[in-house]
Amino acid sequence: MGRSKLTVLALGAVGLAGALTLAAFAAPDRAHASARSRMPSDPAEVIARVPPRDPEEVAARRALASTADEPEQLELAVQLARADIQRARSSSDPRYLGRAQATLAHWWSITDAPPEVLLLRATILQSLHDFPAARADLDRLVVLRPDDAQAHLTRAVVATVTGDYVTARASCAAVARLANALIATTCLAPLDGLSGHADAAYQQLAHILETTRGHADVRGWAETALAELAIQRGDHDAALARLRAVIAREPEDAYARAALADVLLTTGAAAEASTLLAGHEQIDSALVRRAIAEHIVHGPDDARLVQAMRDRIAAAAERGDRIHLREEARFALEVEADPPRALRVARDNWAVQKELADARLFAKAAVAAREPAAAEAVVAWARSTGVRDAELDGWLRQLEEWR
Repeated sequence: MGRSKLTVLALGAVGLAGALTLAAFAAPDRAHASARSRMPSDPAEVIARVPPRDPEEVAARRALASTADEPEQLELAVQLARADIQRARSSSDPRYLGRAQATLAHWWSITDAPPEVLLLRATILQSLHDFPAARADLDRLVVLRPDDAQAHLTRAVVATVTGDYVTARASCAAVARLANALIATTCLAPLDGLSGHADAAYQQLAHILETTRGHADVRGWAETALAELAIQRGDHDAALARLRAVIAREPEDAYARAALADVLLTTGAAAEASTLLAGHEQIDSALVRRAIAEHIVHGPDDARLVQAMRDRIAAAAERGDRIHLREEARFALEVEADPPRALRVARDNWAVQKELADARLFAKAAVAAREPAAAEAVVAWARSTGVRDAELDGWLRQLEEWR
């Protein structure tokens, strides 16, 4: 498999696993809420701006739509869908995922789809948090292609998010046989961090980054993973430095920008976080964080951003979406000051995905709601994994004191 192919999808998968907001928010307690609508009074008003389309790409898509039944069109469809997945990763714009799915429509519902489609379909499905379906495609794919590094890497991501660490490690071991050391180490580092070895994982990944030349296409992913290990260790200065470096090189990296905003919020730099996110509010992950930041500092955009966030939550509820409950819970806790609701949503989120950020939020909401028993699931998870995390440990200690 070509390295560029591995790079594009690896970054997309891991970015999402680290909580990229690639789709709308969910509001399970607002199933009957309605999004506010508005009819512009001025026909010249600009409602939204969309990026320009490459005329050659538009022509290729039209050709594909008219001849999808021809076998030779598979390669074109895969190429177009892969490009859209990369755009979704870079911009956190879910519309590109929908476009990728539409491109693969001819093969989308086929259980035994071609291997190339299985990989792309799994990547899209896990981006939409349909982890069981994504895992089924990936399990099928690694049997068909045991030497497909990208399949193993994406499978490791999905397995990690859902708490299947044995499978995740097995897939990372396969990646180590099939890919370069930087990719292999970045695959394994989060797992080592979750098993109580964040210090060793940090040192090893930092060493690989310092001693490996080239691989510019994966360095941002690796540095972001290193920053997350620094956060886990409580070293916010190191995390800030790494994430700022990533954004300086890749200003459109929405995941790194959101991660940097989180560190700024944690360290009391809400005003800087708001400035960092200004102009990126079309991305849901940026909107929720900027709404929190402006709410903290009572900034001039506080009311507007809070209402915009509520509107997006209501719109998602109207569609029946249950994606990114983590951000829904954060908004309920940090802006709406509703710990019981935040706890309910955090518990629902934990049933879907079990990343460290989800554990932190679950425990924090339980503390805010003063319901230690409600967080038993995350307490048990922390004990079973042996994870040590500067923030989570504090919340768990407080919950333990109340038991």
